[in-house]
Amino acid sequence: MTMNPSFSPGVLSVLPLFYVGWSDSVLSPSEIQLIHEKLKSLEFLSDEDKAYLIKYTDPKNPPSKEVFQSWIRMLRKASKELNQKEKSSLTKIGLTMAKSSISHKPESLFESPKTQAAIEELENALGVEGVGSLQLLLNAVEDPENESPNLSFDSNQLCDFLDGDQKEIRDRIRQLLRDPFFKYEYIADKEKYREKTLHQLKALAEQGLGAYAFPTEFGGKNDVRGSIAVFEGLAYNDNSLTIKYGVQMGLFGGAVNALGTQKHQEKYVDDLAHARLLGCFAMTETNHGSNVKGLQTTATYNPADKTITINTPTENDSKEYIGNALHSEMAAVFAQLYVGEDCHGVHCILVRLRDKKGQLQDGIRVKDNGYKMGLNGVDNGKIWFDNVVVPVGNLLNRYGNITEQGTYESPIPNPNKRFFTMLGALVAGRVSVGLAGVSCAKTALTIAIRYALKRKQFNGNNPQDEVLIMDYPTHQKRLMPLLAKTYAYHFALNALADRYANAQEEDIRKIETDAAGLKAMASWHCTKTIQECREACGGKGYLAENRFTNLKGDSDIFTTFEGDNTVLLQLVAKGALTEFRQSFHNDGALAVLRFLGERVSNTIAEFNPVTTRNTSYDHLTDRDFHREAFRYRYRKLLLSVSSRMNDYLKKKISPFDAFSKCQEHMLELAKAYTDRYVLFEFRTAIEKCEDPSLKAILNKVCDLFALSVIEEEKGWFLENDFMEGSKTKAIRRVVSKICKELRPELRGLIDAFGIPEEVIGAPIAMR
Repeated sequence: MTMNPSFSPGVLSVLPLFYVGWSDSVLSPSEIQLIHEKLKSLEFLSDEDKAYLIKYTDPKNPPSKEVFQSWIRMLRKASKELNQKEKSSLTKIGLTMAKSSISHKPESLFESPKTQAAIEELENALGVEGVGSLQLLLNAVEDPENESPNLSFDSNQLCDFLDGDQKEIRDRIRQLLRDPFFKYEYIADKEKYREKTLHQLKALAEQGLGAYAFPTEFGGKNDVRGSIAVFEGLAYNDNSLTIKYGVQMGLFGGAVNALGTQKHQEKYVDDLAHARLLGCFAMTETNHGSNVKGLQTTATYNPADKTITINTPTENDSKEYIGNALHSEMAAVFAQLYVGEDCHGVHCILVRLRDKKGQLQDGIRVKDNGYKMGLNGVDNGKIWFDNVVVPVGNLLNRYGNITEQGTYESPIPNPNKRFFTMLGALVAGRVSVGLAGVSCAKTALTIAIRYALKRKQFNGNNPQDEVLIMDYPTHQKRLMPLLAKTYAYHFALNALADRYANAQEEDIRKIETDAAGLKAMASWHCTKTIQECREACGGKGYLAENRFTNLKGDSDIFTTFEGDNTVLLQLVAKGALTEFRQSFHNDGALAVLRFLGERVSNTIAEFNPVTTRNTSYDHLTDRDFHREAFRYRYRKLLLSVSSRMNDYLKKKISPFDAFSKCQEHMLELAKAYTDRYVLFEFRTAIEKCEDPSLKAILNKVCDLFALSVIEEEKGWFLENDFMEGSKTKAIRRVVSKICKELRPELRGLIDAFGIPEEVIGAPIAMR
């Protein structure tokens, strides 16, 4: 066997250790130091060998994709030519590769017990010893057969398609989460749980995963999209770590980066990205919740010494539910900025909470929120400020600045526009929370469907021959539409994340609207899915070991985190109405004619017997029918809400009262808006798929999604004469038929999520 000449025998002897180390381990600073010492003591390595290997012990400088692929190719080739005895340990594989790479007989070096013992010591230092890591290596290089040979598609290829442009990052997160260091475990004591989560956060930062969203000139990777993908991937596992990562890198780091200027980025970004500076995001207040514009905390400029005084006016104006509150050195505090007698609205100011020894600064009080329904690894707390003075330079001044002369200036003169621009700079949080909810739903469905594919129960004909519970139509109807919706939200949210990462300033308001709707609908879907999956697993689902306990407790907050869902849907409806009104303003008479045409065409559609009564399978699974049904529901609600609102305004009712009277109507409009967006993005993703087998299965899943939504909203469609009872009954039958058709494909559809076995964890879901 002739090995790649670019690798010396010495490097080859330890290459399996480094491959598995990068695939499956997180190295702490002390472990890295130990490895360096071990490498330097290995006599069979040349100085060039040692330099090459030491270069790849830095978690912030991982091997490139090309280097890693070259390792894999070499190991794949070696593995095929080794016998089972030679595969019994990583050390033996490495020694065999080294011996096979040189032409002369290596009598002394690579057959020496001393050499073998030295490599085994290095194996122990890397933390990759044992059967589990060896099995990971052999699985990776030997390409085991697909466990579901009867699938109509390749689940690995579907996984690649779901991962899209973020595959490299997602694979890296999967490998990290396989490490026992990140293994989820129930810890009753919140203090111990928080300490573990803090150590895990620092380990992620050491791996360079905190730097994705920040500019390269300040030590980042300038990859906002990658940062969102990290958050999404972490959510498969312990969401205390997911949220703590999001608070540190996304909220606190996002505030510094997006609302600050170069001086703030130069001073803070590298430290916060590597968790040397821990921070929190102090926006929400006890008395005002979602009403950010009405926050009561004040930030008053002092011209005499060019400082700003931060103050909490009353006990109930404390910053509430602040993640990282007990670990943070610094807070990004949102407060009403006063310069002289003028209030310039909400701005963000950096306030140091603690010194380097962890002692609170004068004038700052922090109280632990205590135990919660979930996420007890996150240190949530309340914060009060008693006239705390900070330098004026701590004002994050991208959108509002205090000059050397002590006057206020802003590139956005309109206060309302300035406020929404500031919040728009932080919209990534809603996209991320929506994706985290989808990840939790994927995990719950994987556990429940795997269990249903091996759990047997009942058979009226022969008690000895029980039936898999997944073969019961009722069980299929419980889980498969939820699976289809999960796929739909996956594509919609990832498309939105792509839009956000590449957005221009004029795109942000539309993205804000879409993010609010998707975050709300996806997080509600997550809550519903986890509950249904828990019930579908019976008593087994109630056991903490099977993960529904922590999935439910940790994700439930997503429905109010980053904005209460009901409030967010009102924002979506307002955005849709504003866009509709703007089209009239821009297009004048043409818009009026279009509006009248819409009303006429909708009236015709309401009484069109072909539309209302067609119950054929081909019609009900036709994408044009789905598109028209979703479009009709949205446009009808948009027209009716806008007409109703206009009638109230004509009666001299204030806009606020008009909105209040139409709130429930607006929520239905927002749901229809979001459903239509999700269907569009699902179809768009399928059109981009070039593999016929993947395209076929995704079309089937999309049909199930579309018809499930129509079935859920059948009351509305019946009330508005878009369908007759015979058609809604037919849709119910077609939904059941599609569930039956997808039954043989289920294992592949959940395997395509790519959730590592070590992360799934639930005994009822093990292979």
